[in-house]
Amino acid sequence: MSGKTEKLSSWRPQGIPMDEPERVAYRQLAVEAVFSIWNTEHRPAQLREIYIKVQEKIQILSTLGQWPYHYRSKRSIDRRVNEAASPAYCEGESPKIVAVTAGVYMANPTLFEPPKLKQDAEI
Repeated sequence: MSGKTEKLSSWRPQGIPMDEPERVAYRQLAVEAVFSIWNTEHRPAQLREIYIKVQEKIQILSTLGQWPYHYRSKRSIDRRVNEAASPAYCEGESPKIVAVTAGVYMANPTLFEPPKLKQDAEI
């Protein structure tokens, strides 16, 4: 058994496992990306757009020496977006982002105060 191990053609190296602080950091960047698109373009964000925004932010943080984690794949970031929209990961509060349809996310409308009606303002 001291011979060289042959790898199958389908073999791919596995990534470094992600610990919880890193997951939280990626979820926070995902939320910031969704809010950025929501605030500037007033529309829901697609996963590809969220991924691009997250990567841009990581590049900035890395340049400043403020990103201690590894770069992750799009699929890994997509999972963090999905987690950020899930109540199971929000520790008793409502998620900051919600899924509109598969792969499309927006800021959670319950976090915003509804606009006051004209008649309410006069009372």
